[in-house]
Amino acid sequence: MIIPREDRLVRIYCQLSALDPGSDGRSDRSRITPDTILQAAQKIMKPYKLEYRYRDWWTVYQGLYYLSPNQTNPRHPTDAYNLGWKLAMVIKGLAKPSILKTYETERRSVAKELIAFDQEYSRLWSSRPKKDTKDQDGVSMAEFEHAFLRQQLFSSGFGVHYGPSMLTAKASSGTTDANGNGAWRACSSEASIASSHQNLASKTILGQRFPSFKVINHSDARTWHVANWLKFDGLFHVVLFAGDVSQPKQMVRVRNFATEMASRSDTIPLKRVQRQFPSKLPNAYRGHSAKERGGIARFLTIHSAPRHAVEIHDFPPLLLPYDENLGYDYNCVFVDGESYYEGHGHAYKGYGIDPIRGCLILLRPDQHVAWIGELEDVQGLEHYFAAFLGRPTAC
Repeated sequence: MIIPREDRLVRIYCQLSALDPGSDGRSDRSRITPDTILQAAQKIMKPYKLEYRYRDWWTVYQGLYYLSPNQTNPRHPTDAYNLGWKLAMVIKGLAKPSILKTYETERRSVAKELIAFDQEYSRLWSSRPKKDTKDQDGVSMAEFEHAFLRQQLFSSGFGVHYGPSMLTAKASSGTTDANGNGAWRACSSEASIASSHQNLASKTILGQRFPSFKVINHSDARTWHVANWLKFDGLFHVVLFAGDVSQPKQMVRVRNFATEMASRSDTIPLKRVQRQFPSKLPNAYRGHSAKERGGIARFLTIHSAPRHAVEIHDFPPLLLPYDENLGYDYNCVFVDGESYYEGHGHAYKGYGIDPIRGCLILLRPDQHVAWIGELEDVQGLEHYFAAFLGRPTAC
């Protein structure tokens, strides 16, 4: 792989021939020199010649995984994201230690898949293109394009799918799922996996990263990507796709959802939290973080009604938080509609959601889709959290 860089530099990646591993199973990197790399690159480039007079930098990569954020493989900082929020909830006494078991069941298969893909991807870059359809040794452009697109999914995190567990409410298919994740086995005293309804959001896959589409802020008509309001700060996100709330029956469903949530505050500790605080506020007004208020999740509402057909204060207080010092948080309600300058984001279509009835989607703190249900299915949401919130139980 040849990548032009700044200051007239060129970066070259090439796959080296395998070296005999040592007793620890790793190759001896001290045997690899810049000349070793140059000779491998020259062999790949034949019949063209490759030489250099100035070398700015060189290194050798091996298939390693690190955990800490400053050492993580750049393709997967999600290793740290996956474990960090779970550790935080356990340390604070919010969740049972058993959620830590999901780190291995979720990330082990991802590590194996990534290592295998890196090997295959390096092979494709190091191979010559096919001469014609009869050429069995070369690489076709279709094969290369498929691998390149798959690499983009890995880089963005969207190529990662987590299997069923107490944190991902998807149906189990046996000992492993389609991606090699080990099926979750809860102890007998723990709650079983909550039920989800994938059909309500057909293009928003359970266990996968939540995709982002453009929506409009209901209050000021500014266009935002949904991802702008989903922060990696250890909180869950309850995304309420409220549907067409210009229809009275649909707004009643939304209000009933808020009322039902409020009545279950003891079993679902989700509280109203302000989304963002200006940095120049007096110190006395700052520090009203979600955690200090006792919440473990934020609410985000996206409806599909015409923006001018609905007044933002028609939404219940749970979805439009108010602070006595800061006022209303107007960054909680958005519209899937036509913007003045950037067209229509078609978020409901992108998520595969009925624009009339909508649905509920729960996102884990690492923004993987955890649970999907109807607006009325507050009990299903309660069942999800019951599996891991609270004190540990003995197996």
